Amino acid sequence: MKLPGATEAALKDEFLRYREVFEYAPIGIVQTSVDGKILKANPAMAEMLGYDPVDCDLEVMGNIAENLYARPETRRQLLALARDRELFNYENQFRRKDGAIITCRMHIRVVRGQDGQVRFLESFIEDVTDRKKTAVALAESEKLYRGIFENTGAGTIIIEQDMTISFANTGFQKMTGYGKEEIEGRMKWTAFIADPVELDMMRQYHIRRRNNHSDTPIEYEFLLIDRGGNRKNIILRVDIIAGTERSVASLFDITSLKKARQSLRDSETKLKSLLEVFEGFIYTCTKDYVLSFANEALIRYLGRDGIGGICHQVIFGLAEPCIWCPHARVFSGEPVKVDFINPRDDRWYHMVSTPVFAGDETVQAKQGILMDIHHRKQEEIAARDREEHLRKENLRLRDSIRDRYKFGDIIGKSPGMQKVYELILKAASLSANVIIHGESGTGKELVAKAVHAASDRCRRRFIPVNCGAIPEQLFESEFFGYKKGAFTGAHQDKPGYFALADQGTLFLDELGEISVEMQVKLLRVLEGHSYHPVGGILSSTPNVRIITATNRNLHELIDKGLMREDFFYRIHIIPIHIPPLRQRKEDIPLLVEHFMEKHKAPGRQMPPIMGTVMDTMIGYDWPGNVRELENTIQRYMNLNTLDFFYAKSTPAQVLQAPGQTVASPALPLREVMDKYEKDYISSLLQQNQWNRTTVARILGIERKTLYLKMKALRIST
Repeated sequence: MKLPGATEAALKDEFLRYREVFEYAPIGIVQTSVDGKILKANPAMAEMLGYDPVDCDLEVMGNIAENLYARPETRRQLLALARDRELFNYENQFRRKDGAIITCRMHIRVVRGQDGQVRFLESFIEDVTDRKKTAVALAESEKLYRGIFENTGAGTIIIEQDMTISFANTGFQKMTGYGKEEIEGRMKWTAFIADPVELDMMRQYHIRRRNNHSDTPIEYEFLLIDRGGNRKNIILRVDIIAGTERSVASLFDITSLKKARQSLRDSETKLKSLLEVFEGFIYTCTKDYVLSFANEALIRYLGRDGIGGICHQVIFGLAEPCIWCPHARVFSGEPVKVDFINPRDDRWYHMVSTPVFAGDETVQAKQGILMDIHHRKQEEIAARDREEHLRKENLRLRDSIRDRYKFGDIIGKSPGMQKVYELILKAASLSANVIIHGESGTGKELVAKAVHAASDRCRRRFIPVNCGAIPEQLFESEFFGYKKGAFTGAHQDKPGYFALADQGTLFLDELGEISVEMQVKLLRVLEGHSYHPVGGILSSTPNVRIITATNRNLHELIDKGLMREDFFYRIHIIPIHIPPLRQRKEDIPLLVEHFMEKHKAPGRQMPPIMGTVMDTMIGYDWPGNVRELENTIQRYMNLNTLDFFYAKSTPAQVLQAPGQTVASPALPLREVMDKYEKDYISSLLQQNQWNRTTVARILGIERKTLYLKMKALRIST
């Protein structure tokens, strides 16, 4: 079939252009059959393999086809290419004429005829050996430089033109608190600048540096902010990477150095200010007593500096070295303090002499600091005189107490009570915590008040607290107080016991009733720490004398885990043991007289105390102690009947006052006493609307004891 003239000419032109491209292309072009036979190869391909591009025979380059299609996977891919009509790209290696191996990038296409059948394969081959070597070298170089960056010890980053951080080493990550994946390619260096003024300045430097402004500084300080909001003083060194728009920056944390410098400047300023305003005298002298320095205060005192003169002559007006001067001890390396009277003005001075060491640790000079303590010394002497006077007065008072039967509101002249009086005086003269041991009813609160009244806190408050009566949920608010709005019902501020007793005495009765949880909260305050009122922010540190009291065995509570040992040792400093009434029965007549006088009604004649009545009271064991005795006397004065309720302790007795008769029931004595006790307690309960607390107080017994008696006597509402 013959093509039209125009079409044939166009095809001819296209063939000539293709041939020109084939011959002069800068890359190798090879045409092969599907089975691998070379049909045509251009000069660039021959030159690539080291052959003469003009005289090269295709047979000589026959190994190209073998390298092209020798691998089975390559043949399979070529067949797939022929079917799918896609371009096949891969890398391959060829051996040059000189034996060198080159790496080539292959691009193979299938050329088909008009009938759609594969005519030949055409390969475009590019030598990428140098490029591959360069890539490997770059990778090795990057690895090397990355290792250097990672191990510089400083924070190092690479900054792109748009201020993005493209590389951040471990030092920078530690410095900022961010990870590599968070920084690189995601964050700009501007995110780490804390000061807005510094941020604006550094932005200008960034722009100027890329516009080749030679006056742009490459080193300066700024304030960095890390992930946690902490600010750090940083010195930065930054410069452009040659031939790029990127810059590399190294950051050094100088926060500690800045603080050290500031601390040194502050110390120098304080020292200078101290030397200028210090009213005492400061001087230095050599081992030969030559004065080498004198501060302004000493110069003003002497009227001249005296530098170069002999120190004891210039400062003290003495021809010989001062007898109080520790010159030899100081030059042996020992600091010495001494008080003396200055012969120049007859005033007391306190002198601190310290060695001044040279670089080789030898003493090169002595520094003396003199402070006028004349007034203080006179006060100390006066205080010693007062102390001696008080000591003698205390001895006189102790001697007089031995013959006394009363100490404040405490009644008793027995040896046991005389010992209590001595302990009260000793405790009053000290500031340590006091604990009072004694059975219920022995007068522990009276002893606590006596300690307070005899101490230097007597003009301040005495706050008694019954720890057993405070619900645990209210314990903290009662002791520490609370602020308005701290909880429902807190309509106004309320001070706690510690605030009320500030500068005074806080008396904690029934100490053994405090729970372990509350002991922990009290212990902190007892150790001198502050506390916060409930709902409050500001802390308070009270100045309170603590006196505690208990009728329980605290060692047993510790063994049972009901009392902390550290709490026990904190409150158990000065113990005072009050003997029970049964161990000081010689005090009973004094106590009876005291209580009868105390409860005497105006205009009413008191029933006399007959000998048999007094003998009965002395013979009774008094389990309720002084409180029971007072209640018994009060009932005797009102009912003209003397009765005792603790039948288990001693034989129960009921005695009438003179002029009354006692019916003799035909019952055993025990039943009579139980009946009388039941009737009496029932009567008191009815009179007081079954208020057990009030009745227990009238009877002089604990509420628990009253409950036990009601249960035993079968008394119920």
